Amino acid sequence: MKIPFLKPSQVAVWQRFVATGALREVVLFLAIGGTGAILYTALNVMFTTSGVRPSLSIAFTLALLVPPVYYLQHRLTFKSGRNHLSAFPRYVGAQLFGNIIAIFVAELFPAPIKAHPITAFVLISAVVAALNYGILKFWAFRHSPASVG
Repeated sequence: MKIPFLKPSQVAVWQRFVATGALREVVLFLAIGGTGAILYTALNVMFTTSGVRPSLSIAFTLALLVPPVYYLQHRLTFKSGRNHLSAFPRYVGAQLFGNIIAIFVAELFPAPIKAHPITAFVLISAVVAALNYGILKFWAFRHSPASVG
């Protein structure tokens, strides 16, 4: 395959990326996570503009979104064989890690978030998504050693 703007070594990397299913995984992660992020942003804007503290808004939104997004990421994105008793707590831990950072920022800067909630929650969503991809791929949904043959 010849792609004019890529060197042959870069083409080989892309071919492996596609052949191993990594491209599919990233696209699904972004689609499912992106949909979750859009809903996260919309719900947080709605709650915050209704007078709910930004930190409580994040907590309410997570309670609504974590279960369905977990299931889709577990089954579709990462095709994880890890059982739910193991994977779900890890997923929640990954979400908590990223969102504790978001809550910390919301508590430190409530006035700018209230003044520009869309921009603020879009930025918060992007940071949480980037952190979560690595944590989910390499820890939460990674097959347990016993299931790898």
